[in-house]
Amino acid sequence: MKNLFITSVSAIALSIGASAAFANDSNIDQIGATNIATVDQTGGNEGASTIDQDGAQNLAEVTQSENPVGSVGASVAANDATINQIGSNARARIEQHSDNPGGASNMASISQNSNGLAQGPDGVPSGYSMNGRIVQAGSGNSSSIVQSGNPNQAPGNGLGSGVTARNDQTGVDNQSEILQDVFAQDANPFTDANVDQTGAGNVSGVRQRGSAALVNVSQTGAFNTSDVNQGANREMTADVVQTGVDHNSTINQTARTVTASVNQDGTNQTSMITQGAQSRESTATVVQSTLDNTSTITQTNTSADAFVTQSGTGGVSTITQSDGANAYALLTQSGMENVSTMSQTGDDHQSIVLQSSDYNESTVTQSGTAGANFANVSQTITSGNISSVVQTGAGNTATVMQ
Repeated sequence: MKNLFITSVSAIALSIGASAAFANDSNIDQIGATNIATVDQTGGNEGASTIDQDGAQNLAEVTQSENPVGSVGASVAANDATINQIGSNARARIEQHSDNPGGASNMASISQNSNGLAQGPDGVPSGYSMNGRIVQAGSGNSSSIVQSGNPNQAPGNGLGSGVTARNDQTGVDNQSEILQDVFAQDANPFTDANVDQTGAGNVSGVRQRGSAALVNVSQTGAFNTSDVNQGANREMTADVVQTGVDHNSTINQTARTVTASVNQDGTNQTSMITQGAQSRESTATVVQSTLDNTSTITQTNTSADAFVTQSGTGGVSTITQSDGANAYALLTQSGMENVSTMSQTGDDHQSIVLQSSDYNESTVTQSGTAGANFANVSQTITSGNISSVVQTGAGNTATVMQ
């Protein structure tokens, strides 16, 4: 079955005696199976749409509303959309609006490959094997979703083999790129990326290669940057919420069964979370607000938990957890320019640091393989305190309060 629906105003039809509509363009190429393509371009003044589909139950939809100031002088497309799909249950959708940018506006590109299964509704297994979606409103936004192939096809194992991606951008000059290389063992369906950006000048990059991988990015405000990288492993979850101006979040996950969460508000917050080398059930959470706080969490070969909350100005925190199990670190800093460094190597460590006055420094180092070390540092009354705790071995307890 082939369904082809195009509503597009021709440049040839409107170039004579009309300056308000100009240069719609559409190119569709379909080969085999139940392909469906729908293109709707309205308003005139540039446009363009390219849909290439190959086989299986593909569907591609493009809706564009080209409305720049527009005239015969409009030389750059207000909206631009490209969808390329090959095989399986692909799907895809692009919708764009422009708001009179008077120049280059929305651009979107979805490319999907598959090799997958998906079937449905009667053929079982079911559940997408690719998908895709881009919705943009405003001017100067650009987005690209690239999903590649070889989802798991083992009967009763990967079912339809999942993989989906969504991107919503509202405002101006936002950029989003989602790349899923797809290692879909036991997907069922899973492996998902969802990016939602509102405001101006926000940038998001998501790269996934694995199964049971999940990314959610929400950015509201201006000039925020989020970068999430998930490597060829399983059960990786990353959530990023940034509200305000000039935040920067980086999450690198190459380990198994890891969770990272970042929530940043205010101005100029920076967070980096790295989880790698076969870590299982590691959790890293960062919450930062107010101004100029920086947090770094590194978890390697561990099932540790790390929680950072910084609500003051100019706070710096570093947590490193490696080679063990059940390590736990909780860090809370308010006030001005507090610095905290925590290092945990081995099993069963705990550290809690609370600094709420100004210009304090805290260092906690814990190591050992069979201990239940505990350190509690609290610097909350006077400013300019310095604390250093080193614990090696088992059964140590340290409490510092200044």
